[in-house]
Amino acid sequence: MTVPGSPWIDLTGRVAAVTGAASGIGRAASHALANAGATVLLLDCDADAAAAVAWQICDVGGRAEARALDVASAADWQEVGDWIGTSFGRLDVLVNSAGVALKDSVGDAGLTNYHRTFAINVEGSLLGMEVALGFMRRAGKGAIINLSSSASLRGNPMMASYGASKAAIAHLTRSAAVEVLRAGHDIRINAVHPGLIETAMAGDLYKIYDRLGSPDAVRAAFTTGRSGRPEEVADLILFLASDRASYISGTSIVIDRAASA
Repeated sequence: MTVPGSPWIDLTGRVAAVTGAASGIGRAASHALANAGATVLLLDCDADAAAAVAWQICDVGGRAEARALDVASAADWQEVGDWIGTSFGRLDVLVNSAGVALKDSVGDAGLTNYHRTFAINVEGSLLGMEVALGFMRRAGKGAIINLSSSASLRGNPMMASYGASKAAIAHLTRSAAVEVLRAGHDIRINAVHPGLIETAMAGDLYKIYDRLGSPDAVRAAFTTGRSGRPEEVADLILFLASDRASYISGTSIVIDRAASA
């Protein structure tokens, strides 16, 4: 609970883990959480890139550490959970930001892209929640933010598995939120649905929809005038991680400048 006159968001003393932290929304969220006082654990399959972001945070007085993680690996998650328990003894916030967007269509031969997409986007988020909830149940509180997508709200030609995976994340979020609250834990779990955000994944999108023409043409088709910035999504994630969002759980918040309205 916040008190009148307190800083708008203060996460001092809390430990936050972010997957996909080496780039894009994950990187922006890591900076935002650290700026609010949290110790941030940057988890990414690219350990060197994650370490570089951690160094940037520490260089300006923040607290951050980086570690390699394949989010689709249960063994990797177990090792990360053990590390968090030994080194920090707590986990207050989890941001499941790691994800992939691969080109595929319903009816394509083979399930390769489907399996990879669901392994990273859905199973990775589920494994992260399992580890985080182990800490949060013992503490009786915590916050989890899962990255879904506005692509889950409409049909996606040539990106069917991606949209389906993000819809699955939103449903897992709702189910988990209800379960933990009814069990008596003050743990909030929410999903964030970004629209087109200027990240490396946006570059993949431009390639997938190159039939539309230039990146500007793709932006015109998928946005209401402009794409978003990772920092804009990070601000929403920071709010949901904080006590300012104490009565928000089990919901999906779309952040796409009315593109899907």
